[in-house]
Amino acid sequence: MKPTLVWDLEVYGNYTLAVFKNVETKAVWRFELPLDELDLEVMRHLVTTHRLVGFNSIGYDWPLTMLILRGENSATIKKASDRIIVHGLTWWHFEKEWNVTLDKLGVDHIDLMNVAPLVGGLKVYSGRLHTHSIQDLPIDPSATITEEQKLILRRYCENDCNNTTDLLNALKEQIELRESMSATYGIDLRSKSDQQVAEAVIKTECERRLGTRLEKPGSASGDKFRYHPPAWLKFTGLNILEQVIGAWFIVSDAGKVLMPPELAKRNIQIGAATYRMGIGGLHSQEKSRVVEADDQYMIMDFDVASYYPAILLNEGLYPKHIGPVFLEVYRALRDQRLAAKKAGRTIEAASLKVTILGTFGKLANEYSVLYSPDLFIQITVTGQLALLMFIESLADVPGAEVISANTDGVTVRCYREYEGEVMATVKAWERATGFETERTDYSGVYSRDVSNYVAIKTDGGTKLKGVYGEGLPLSKNKMHTICLTAVRDYLQFGASIRETVNRFTNVREFVCMRSVKGGATYCGQEIGRVARWIYVTNSTEALHYKVNNYLVPDTAGACPVVELPAGVPDDLDREWYIRKAQSMLNDLGVMS
Repeated sequence: MKPTLVWDLEVYGNYTLAVFKNVETKAVWRFELPLDELDLEVMRHLVTTHRLVGFNSIGYDWPLTMLILRGENSATIKKASDRIIVHGLTWWHFEKEWNVTLDKLGVDHIDLMNVAPLVGGLKVYSGRLHTHSIQDLPIDPSATITEEQKLILRRYCENDCNNTTDLLNALKEQIELRESMSATYGIDLRSKSDQQVAEAVIKTECERRLGTRLEKPGSASGDKFRYHPPAWLKFTGLNILEQVIGAWFIVSDAGKVLMPPELAKRNIQIGAATYRMGIGGLHSQEKSRVVEADDQYMIMDFDVASYYPAILLNEGLYPKHIGPVFLEVYRALRDQRLAAKKAGRTIEAASLKVTILGTFGKLANEYSVLYSPDLFIQITVTGQLALLMFIESLADVPGAEVISANTDGVTVRCYREYEGEVMATVKAWERATGFETERTDYSGVYSRDVSNYVAIKTDGGTKLKGVYGEGLPLSKNKMHTICLTAVRDYLQFGASIRETVNRFTNVREFVCMRSVKGGATYCGQEIGRVARWIYVTNSTEALHYKVNNYLVPDTAGACPVVELPAGVPDDLDREWYIRKAQSMLNDLGVMS
C-alpha cells in the first residue's frame, strides 16, 4: 500500500497554502503560492505517489489542488474557492467551468466526509474524538493576509491535518471494509457512506445481470399510493388494519413520503400501553418509568433479526423500475453474508452487512437509482403492523405486559411462571410471519421515554439509548460523559453518584460540546461554530450566540476549552456534574 498523506488547503485572495502530512512518519510539506517549477514537481510527485486522505476533499481540496498543479495564481484559486463555497459549485460542474478532469489521473484518494456517520464537519467529528484543538478558521476568508498571519494559518492548517489523521484512525475499520468491497466489485467505494455503498454495489450487480445501465427513476412529487398488507397480517381485536389500508400516502415536493394525518395522530391502545405509527417506525409512549425484575416478575426483550431485509425478501418486494433482478442480487448478498459469517470471514460479513442494511435509506432518497417511496412504505408499515400484531398476541398471555416497543422489537414483563406461554406466543408469531427474534433478559429497564432509556441485562451488561448512551464515538456530541457513567453505575452496581464523579481525573469525561449556528462567543471573544466547554466553580459567565448575543442553552457556569488541558482544572465544578447525574436519574423515574 502507498504511504498515506492527509492534506488541507487555506485560500485567500493574496495567499494560498497547501499542507500535506505523512500519517506514518509525521513529515510535513507546506506549499505557498506562488510556486516555482521545482515546487510544482515536488507537489505533483506527492499526490501521485501517495494515498491522499482529506475531509470534503472531493468537493473542495482536490479541485483546487488541480488548479494549483496547473500553475494558477492565488487570485484565481480564491475565485474558484468562492464558486464552491459561496455558490455551491459541485465537482462535476467544476470540471466544465475550469476545464479540468478530476477523476482520471490515477490519484489514490479518499474523502472521509461521507464515511463518517450522519452529517458533520471536521470540527464536529474532532470534538467527538476529543482532539487537542478544534479551533475555527482564525482569519476572515475575505482578508488580505500579512506575513504575521501566514504563521497563524500554517499552524491552523497543520492542526486540521492532525484532526483529519485522528478521524482517519477512528474510521480505520470502515475504510478497510470499503477497500475489501472495492476489490470485490471493481468500483472505488472508499469515500462513500453506508447507503452510497449499498447503492453502488446493488446498481453494479443489477446492471451486470441485466446487461444495461440503470437510470434514476426521477421525481415522484405528488404521487400517492396505498399500502397493501401481506396475507398473514391479521388482528384479533385491534381495528387498525382497515384504516391503514384506506389511507393515502403522498410524496411531498421534497420527495419524502408524508405520514397520513389520520395515522400520525392516532393513539393505538393495546392493554395499558399506547403506541403511535410513524414513517420511520412504531413507538410506544412511556415516560419516566421504572420496571424491575424480581422473584415474581421477569423482563424479556425480543428484537427481530434483520427486520427490514427479512420483510423485503420474505414478501418478494423490489423497486418496480428495476424489476425482480433486484431481489436476485439482494438475496445473493444476504446469503453470501450468512456464509461469510458462518465461516468466520468477519471483514467480508461486515462489508456485506453494510450493503444489506444501507439499502433502505436509498429507497427514500429521490436522488438514488434505488428510489422507490412506495416500496419504502410497504416495508416500514409492514414492520410496524407486524409488531402491533406481535404486541396484541402477547397481551393475551395471562400475567404478561408489553412495556416498550420501538421499530424492530418489544420488551415484555411477565410472571415467571408464564415464561413458557410467552415463548410459545413468540414462536407462533415467528411461524406466522417468517421472522426470527433474538431474546435478551433484563433485570431492570429505566425509561425517560421510548428513545431514551437504560436497560440492565441479567448477564451484567447494559443497553443504553438516546441521551443515556454514548453511542459510536463519531455519532454523538460528547455531553458530560461522567454523568452517563454515574447513572449507569448507580443503576447497575448501586454505586454512589458523588463517589463516581469525584473519582475521575480525565478531563474528557467532563467535556460538553455542541454546534452553534453562526458561532459562539465567551466574554466577548469568538470561540467558533463548534463550542466545547467544562463547568467551573465561581463563574457567572456563559457562552452566547455571536449573531444576537443570546445565551447558548445550558452553558451558565461554563468555560470554553478550545484546546484540551492536560488534566482536570482545579476549579472544575464537580457539584454541577453530580446534580446533572441526579437529574438524569430523576428523569428515568429513579430517585437517588
